Amino acid sequence: MTRLFCVPVHKRQANIPIGRAIIHRPTGRIVGPIAPISPDDWPFQEVPDSETLWRYMDLRKFDDVLRTSTLYFSRPDKFTDPFEGRFSPGNADKISKSDETFRSLYKIDDSKTRGYSELHRKLVFISCWHRNTRESFEMWRAYTSSSDSVVIATSAKALRRFLPQEIMKYAVKYAPLDFPRTEFSHNALFYYKPSPYSIEREYRLLRSPGENEAFYPDNPEDWFRRVPIRTKKIVHRVITHPYATRETKAKVEELLKRYLPCRRRENSALEI
Repeated sequence: MTRLFCVPVHKRQANIPIGRAIIHRPTGRIVGPIAPISPDDWPFQEVPDSETLWRYMDLRKFDDVLRTSTLYFSRPDKFTDPFEGRFSPGNADKISKSDETFRSLYKIDDSKTRGYSELHRKLVFISCWHRNTRESFEMWRAYTSSSDSVVIATSAKALRRFLPQEIMKYAVKYAPLDFPRTEFSHNALFYYKPSPYSIEREYRLLRSPGENEAFYPDNPEDWFRRVPIRTKKIVHRVITHPYATRETKAKVEELLKRYLPCRRRENSALEI
């Protein structure tokens, strides 16, 4: 089985492994040469601990976060981007430098195994956050349905520290659709997005299927998963919509008073 083989980085960009190899699954031993990884192909983008991350949501979803102390993760095959977790059109007639080297060293053709990515789209769950130093009108419009909404702010450090270790936490790599994607792991394709989506500046949390976890793809209960959180460690700020009414602001304040008294509602910096 092909797996990512990580080696400590020396003369490469930080946090990018220098190669990958095939390993013998029962023993974990490397059974061939280490194929170099081109930094341009690598999709898992690290961000500094201090990076501010934003999650825009309607008030009912905010109520759900506080009431259940969970984050809602959605199944990517339900997203609007048709290339979520899939190879790009560029893979039809191109091959990445990393794949070219890997296939050359191992003399293999993995094209027949690519159908697994379709199944995998129904087995993982994703929570999307926005990277920015301030609020964004574009994100308010894209991710809320009315002024009855909020944005919560946190940091990359908080998500890495207080979410389960098995949750993947990386920024997305944006690339043109003619850019060939590389399946470094089963989850790698979920960290590429087409360039037109780059305004989202997405930081993505990904939950992989648990061992012996059962799935029924057509069951709405399997269209999502909830991940328990410590809300006071994750929710650093709560800001109401720029056009929020007094009633909405009062609702948010009541929710905070009941479930998260250590936080105070803030007015939007974009409020006129």
